[in-house]
Amino acid sequence: HLMSWRLDPATFRGLLGADLAALGIPDEAAYVASYCARTRRAGIAHLDYYLTYNMFRLAAILQGIAKRALDGTASGQDAHETGARARRVAEAGLRQMERAARA
Repeated sequence: HLMSWRLDPATFRGLLGADLAALGIPDEAAYVASYCARTRRAGIAHLDYYLTYNMFRLAAILQGIAKRALDGTASGQDAHETGARARRVAEAGLRQMERAARA
């Protein structure tokens, strides 16, 4: 769920670049703090790692959709467009991995 704050809409349904305040959406830090307060956690260790893993996982899912679209077995009408996002999500995962390595 938190990937939305790190992906832009063109990459995959993200919030990156949006005016969150104008939309009434908390920024990432406030969102994480609220989650931690509600779950009585002090924080989320290795958060960047989790986000990296899930971006690559999403890219793999999208690649599967792309293949099914090519094979003609995809269930969604927008499978070609959805599958075409696999590369952009994988590239976002790579950027996220580099961020995690710097942290």
